[in-house]
Amino acid sequence: MWGLQRPHSISSRPTHSHDFNYTSGCWLIIEAHQLERRHIRFDVPALQGIAGQLIGSRCVRMYKIPEGLFNKVFSLHMETGKEILARIPNPNAGHPHYMVASEVASLDFLRNVLEIPVPRVLAWSSSSQPNPVGAEYILMERVEGRQLGEIWDDILYYRSTFPQGRSIVAMEGANLEGQSKCVLGPTTQRSFWENEMQAMEIDRGPWATAQEYLAAVASREIARIQNAHSGLRNVTVPPGKTQQKRDNHIKLLGQFLAVLPHILPPAEILSPVLLHPDLHSDNIFVDASDPTQISSIIDWQAVHAAPLFMQTKFPSIFNCDDIYPWGAVQPQLPNDYDSLSQEAKKQAEDKVDRLRLKKFYELASRTFNPALIHAMDQMRNENDPTTFIFYIVGQSFEDGPLPLTELLIQVFEKWDQITERRGSREPCPISFSRQEIDESRRQIEAWAAAFGDFKCLRAELLGEDGWVSHDDYEEAMGRWEEHKTTLETLRKRLETLC
Repeated sequence: MWGLQRPHSISSRPTHSHDFNYTSGCWLIIEAHQLERRHIRFDVPALQGIAGQLIGSRCVRMYKIPEGLFNKVFSLHMETGKEILARIPNPNAGHPHYMVASEVASLDFLRNVLEIPVPRVLAWSSSSQPNPVGAEYILMERVEGRQLGEIWDDILYYRSTFPQGRSIVAMEGANLEGQSKCVLGPTTQRSFWENEMQAMEIDRGPWATAQEYLAAVASREIARIQNAHSGLRNVTVPPGKTQQKRDNHIKLLGQFLAVLPHILPPAEILSPVLLHPDLHSDNIFVDASDPTQISSIIDWQAVHAAPLFMQTKFPSIFNCDDIYPWGAVQPQLPNDYDSLSQEAKKQAEDKVDRLRLKKFYELASRTFNPALIHAMDQMRNENDPTTFIFYIVGQSFEDGPLPLTELLIQVFEKWDQITERRGSREPCPISFSRQEIDESRRQIEAWAAAFGDFKCLRAELLGEDGWVSHDDYEEAMGRWEEHKTTLETLRKRLETLC
């Protein structure tokens, strides 16, 4: 939730260290590195001056809104009472020009072409041109309404549809009014820019086809393996310690590239679409008097075009980790509900509420966004390795070679069925011996068990990256100190299996 934090006026001449540093939480591991990636210095008076010139009034107060992991957002109040927001990306956000230019262009496209309610951009500057602020920034209107998360429990239902679009980049200095002011540019998908990849020369598009996009994903993973070094952070399985192991991993990705043209999903789910990267309830603003009316959807940074079948996921606001019954099946309370304790009944009710909300989104999408559900239906065959292989390729560097090996073996074994469904009779361009298959199956069985243990414990202790709130830090650090040796033992076990 956005709120006030340490307001200051121009005349108070603060040091601004609070503005430059990440202050909305902390990390249990590699905290110094995480904070460095989110430290950004800029000229505060210059930012206030630009905002004042834009509005025609002097900025009299500025405060930081609790930030996300990739940006700092400030509220600037003018003498006239006008309030605008300044959004400054952190170094970890991605390419300093493309991230800003793409977000600006996407907001303009969404607002003026698709007529989706998003914040209006007032001014912006990226790293392609120097500016007095000394950093990239976007100045935008403060949206009206209340965050949906504030009132979610007080409303009976919520409904909206979200049109599809394409990925775009703004031209520096353009006064955006429509499609003619936009050009297609390199992707802002974070997996092409995060950590060591910002400095790497890799194919970031734009791409003309889904095949080109997926080939670039595999080539990106090859480049990461080739350029890997010790001490990598947030990697489940470090890259092979020997050149032979790295070469074998690269060979697997080359085998994927060989089969790629023959295993693509149906053409109708390959078209590029935009998907909001983090559509949770605090990124949706609704009318204060009528919460069924959306007033704005915020936080579009890193929105990018990708093939429809790669964007088929439930938005954060509707998603949950519970086992989900797909199709025309309504989630129900358990048969033994009446015999449960009050606490267990509450847990069962909460679970059904989560599942029914997710079910509502699925069924509503079948009417209002059938292309999305069709893509989901197409990618739900658990006996078809092509259902999973495109996702596994994209995280092959982090997870190691074994998951990809197993799926490539399955592609080889089921080649006739895979190509028959696609109307092809091409021979399989890859092969595995019986010995290779048997050995890989023994490895993957052991790896799957170890990975499951590692993943569960890591999620329990660290979540996604070790971030915790200040209030929860001491308790979370205590759990981490107690179990970190066990987690490292599990990680080393995974490493030996690869």
